[in-house]
Amino acid sequence: MAAEILDRAYQAQTSVIGSMLIDERCIPLVLSKLAPEDFIDGTCKATFRAMRKLTLTGRPADPVTVVDAMRGGDRYISWVREVMEATPTAANVEEYIPMVRQAAVRRRVLELAEGLAEADDDRLDGLVREMASALSSTERMRRMTAAERVADFYERMKRPEKPRYLPWGLPVADRNVYAELGDMILLGGYASSGKTLLSITMAQAQAKAGYRVGYYSLETSPQKMTDRQLSGLSKVPLGRIKTRQFSEEEWDRFAQAGNCAATVCPFDVIQAAGSSVDDITADAMGRGYQIVYVDYVQLLRAPGVRDTDGYARVTAVSLALKTFAQRTGTAVVALAQLTRPPATDKADKYDQDSKKSKPAMPTMYSFKESGQLEQDADVAFLVFPSEMADNDSARLFRIAKNKEGRRPPPVKLAFDGGTQTMTELEEEEDRSVAAELSAKGRAVKAANHAAAQFREMRGHDKDNPWV
Repeated sequence: MAAEILDRAYQAQTSVIGSMLIDERCIPLVLSKLAPEDFIDGTCKATFRAMRKLTLTGRPADPVTVVDAMRGGDRYISWVREVMEATPTAANVEEYIPMVRQAAVRRRVLELAEGLAEADDDRLDGLVREMASALSSTERMRRMTAAERVADFYERMKRPEKPRYLPWGLPVADRNVYAELGDMILLGGYASSGKTLLSITMAQAQAKAGYRVGYYSLETSPQKMTDRQLSGLSKVPLGRIKTRQFSEEEWDRFAQAGNCAATVCPFDVIQAAGSSVDDITADAMGRGYQIVYVDYVQLLRAPGVRDTDGYARVTAVSLALKTFAQRTGTAVVALAQLTRPPATDKADKYDQDSKKSKPAMPTMYSFKESGQLEQDADVAFLVFPSEMADNDSARLFRIAKNKEGRRPPPVKLAFDGGTQTMTELEEEEDRSVAAELSAKGRAVKAANHAAAQFREMRGHDKDNPWV
């Protein structure tokens, strides 16, 4: 198997090098698509490096200058001649380029697989990360000309099917957020504010829509996640689940909820305590998840960064998750802790002896440790209690960042910790006297505007104020 891969790789590599040597017009194309590490054969790699160096310094890259730049003397002359003779035309160079990359990936994976069989525990994690990186290898930079971009736009606009965006299970998010696979989404909240509960609702909606969802929990076991999920689906209080006290009717509700969780909206929960960002991205690629939840980012480790350096660690984690999302087309939903805002104590004007604590509403600046999170996110959701002093109060849900949509005012979510549910509340109609008078004023103004007519006034017109 390895010999066959090497043989195909050698043929593809020599075909690319031969095309560059017989037709210099191929050189810019190949240089934009391949790098020295894509060439397995040492002579091909040396030739490619020489041609790239000559081209980048503005010198011609013909057979004579290439052999001279390789500093190998006469031993390269016959090799270059053979490669040129074996490449009758350069017309198929674009077909050879992906073959070179694919062969390099296969060879690298084989090498890593052999290393895994003999690796000790200290080297094992590093080899797994290298293999995941090799398997996800894609074209380094996707390029589209202006004409290609415009043509692609018209093609997309003419498609009969509507574009598919990620569902969230909340009407306000479904109406305003156009998130897709490959995006990075933040869900921020204070400790015990309900962000995990809300994320379960979101994961269920996406799994129900047919997406493959993996939920990596760094602080909650799969069993506890299941308890919360089935409590919400069955409306059986979580306390009764914890004490194993059920009625026959509740058992029936569990049966329906379990079937829903297992078949209608299934998603995997992975206990990932102590994991690094590389561990999670490698596992997600291997499992083929389309949407990945990470609960939560401040608990993730970053290889090569001290755990005690929170700023550098979270910055590295955020950059790694963003790169993973873009390179693999996986949507990443990263849960994050928010820094509680300082309370502003203001004396009640009716009671000078009492004070009310009124913390400010959290913003994108509230994410802990690193501003890289807010920079990398395509979308950011915030969830927090409407009454900071009452953790049982309704929650406020805010779209704090939305690159491709509007940011509506925060909406209220009915929060029931007992049954682990969080649902969007319909906005109540304002029936106050002020609202009634305002509505009447708007109606009168609209009627006057509709009845307004314009007519020409001549100099002798009695209604002309200037006569």
